Amino acid sequence: MSEGTTMEPGDGTTRKIGRRSLFAGIGAAAVTGAAGFALGRMGEGSAAAPDPAASTTSSTQQRALAEAHRLPGATWPEVPPRHLTVAVLTLASTTPADVRTAVEAIHTATSEVTPDAGELTVLVGVAPALAAAVWPERVAHAEPLPAFRNDRAPFLAAGDLLVEVSAETAAAVADRMRAILAATPQATVLWRSNGSRDAPTPAGTTRTPIGFVDGIINPRTADLLDAGVWTGTGRDTYAVVRRMHIESTFTGLAVPEQEEAIGRRRDTGSPLSGGDGMAEVDLFAKSETGRLLTPTAAHARRAHPSNIGRPLMLRRSYALGDAPGAGLLFLAFFNDPATFIMTQRRLDEQDGLISHTYTDAGGVFFVPDPAIG
Repeated sequence: MSEGTTMEPGDGTTRKIGRRSLFAGIGAAAVTGAAGFALGRMGEGSAAAPDPAASTTSSTQQRALAEAHRLPGATWPEVPPRHLTVAVLTLASTTPADVRTAVEAIHTATSEVTPDAGELTVLVGVAPALAAAVWPERVAHAEPLPAFRNDRAPFLAAGDLLVEVSAETAAAVADRMRAILAATPQATVLWRSNGSRDAPTPAGTTRTPIGFVDGIINPRTADLLDAGVWTGTGRDTYAVVRRMHIESTFTGLAVPEQEEAIGRRRDTGSPLSGGDGMAEVDLFAKSETGRLLTPTAAHARRAHPSNIGRPLMLRRSYALGDAPGAGLLFLAFFNDPATFIMTQRRLDEQDGLISHTYTDAGGVFFVPDPAIG
């Protein structure tokens, strides 16, 4: 298939083969944010992975994700595109029929997609209470998110639909979002934000706006996605979106202090407990004097999934593009919102990063598999 070839899979994506195809076999769609800036490598066997700053990894070293596990905007493309816009909408009418009509209109809206835009994806989520009325046999969790410690008033928590559009170019994202809003005149934008990511490394990682390596941990195999992300037999899932701001009280810290707060080195992503940039964090490693190498309040420790005994959730976040200072559009996908809630509660209690942040918008949404409808 030649450069710029387009396929229409009928699942809300416009597929193009371009620069990102070089990374497609790596299987690294991981992101970080309010629930895991860099915990460790899980899901692709025990072979050592390269330093995030290196550029020698072959895309043939890891398997590409099977078609059945490719949810556009969540697990696919496996290396997240460079640009994203999130919009949370309210509907004039929320009857099940009108919700279905709006979701269909969003998925079928079209716009020009130039070859340099790569693979444009559209993901749609529905507020859990509305989703339970539309898909009662598929929605097991109909409650909104509770409030968290660093939520800042006035917090934008309401919203009927989540729309996420991503592509390699900001122009392609903007064009498609305009088309979506034109196709849904019954919808009003409650809040909307743009996000971007630095260029990916061959390992599929990138850097957050505070300079730490992003994308080290995520469920990357079918078994891990089945365990922690998909609910039911298809690709139904739940999504959390959080607009998080990182205050200057963190960015003003000396680098060693930032590293203590995160639990990893800023330059390479290596855990303070030892190993290369893709090594797992050793929560029990100590210095010769008996001091824990990963501090008790380090984000890597507080957000570690072993603390709550739950499967991995999938994280896919972007640098916040329309706010002063550093910030993240944090997105996570899981089969039970309790996974996120339990993790966030631990961060609220004590966390070297989260204590320097506030969140002013967010919510949880049921994401129906577009192939099922």
